[in-house]
Amino acid sequence: MTRTEAYLVLNLLPKIGPVRVRRLLERFGSPERILLARAGEIAGVESIGLDLAETVARWEDHVDLPREQSRIRELGLKLLTREDDLFPPLLAQVPDAPLLLYVWGEITKRDHQAVGIVGSRGATAYGMAMTKKLSFQISYAGFTVISGLARGIDTAAHEAAVASKGRTIAVIGSGIG
Repeated sequence: MTRTEAYLVLNLLPKIGPVRVRRLLERFGSPERILLARAGEIAGVESIGLDLAETVARWEDHVDLPREQSRIRELGLKLLTREDDLFPPLLAQVPDAPLLLYVWGEITKRDHQAVGIVGSRGATAYGMAMTKKLSFQISYAGFTVISGLARGIDTAAHEAAVASKGRTIAVIGSGIG
């Protein structure tokens, strides 16, 4: 199992999350070693307990890794872990940052210089106009514009970045499903 595959498994396990994985990494050193550990070893880690330790130790009962890998390939996605050079460095500093990012398209080093723009789905005309103006200028200045894919402010931010021939990235917090 590769390191990225191990992170993928840990990411898919119920009730584990990035904070607990960080604690497990402190104890076991690598995601691969976490998945090889016995429940008794895992249970000794702070905030894990026996139930979660069993979940991790018996991860194959909870995660269909080949099916998930197939979905990732079918959708043309790439996975980035915090250890990858292209993983956003500021995001990696957040205590509960995601274990990995599913990427559709391309992320470049240039995207590390980015500005997030989010707002109301039911924005006013003034809000939309200001978002377009600000996003256009930010993008034109060479920064990547990052937003969600919701109507309103998010859409205006992306459209303005595209109009300036700049870079834009959409973040979907719900995952690939």
